[in-house]
Amino acid sequence: MTHVLVHPVETARPKSLENRPIRAARARRAAVKALSAVIRYDGIVMVAGTFTLGFDAIVHNDGPLANLSAPGAVLAALALIGALYVIDTAANELIDGINPDRWDGDSTYALAEEIGQIRGDIDSGADPEEIEHSLRTSGLLETTGDLTSRLAVAFAEQGEEDRAQRLYASALHLRKADKVLGHGQAGDEPADDAREDLQ
Repeated sequence: MTHVLVHPVETARPKSLENRPIRAARARRAAVKALSAVIRYDGIVMVAGTFTLGFDAIVHNDGPLANLSAPGAVLAALALIGALYVIDTAANELIDGINPDRWDGDSTYALAEEIGQIRGDIDSGADPEEIEHSLRTSGLLETTGDLTSRLAVAFAEQGEEDRAQRLYASALHLRKADKVLGHGQAGDEPADDAREDLQ
């Protein structure tokens, strides 16, 4: 069973996660890694252990599997499968409860929903000049560009250069859009050293 660290979109962020101390994040990440390792390798360990006991029973005619009948072998196999399921389910539940990174980026969903509502306001007759003024002065594009460039740096540090390059390009477009909107002159081209500036 593979644990997916991204929560379902319709799942609400638990209130218990909102004020957890930052200093505990490292310990919780370590626990998540340990539990993920349990999920990843518990099946291998059980199969290897069963194979070892079975081999010992065949060679030495001794051990817990030496006198196992066919129905007993089936029951033992079902018990092992059930144990794996219980262990994996429990580990997944613990990961969901303690993972400090499970809810990272959730605010982007709320932000997209809010912007979608503003778009609907325009269709309903809202003053486009007021909305344009808010978009220009709020720094939304600039902040989104900064976030995108920081993501690019993070992926570059992880060696994922393709993703980093796409994010760098997106950040440059966002910076240019912010300038065209009012923080610069329309038609300004990003400088040759723009990538270094973004970092």
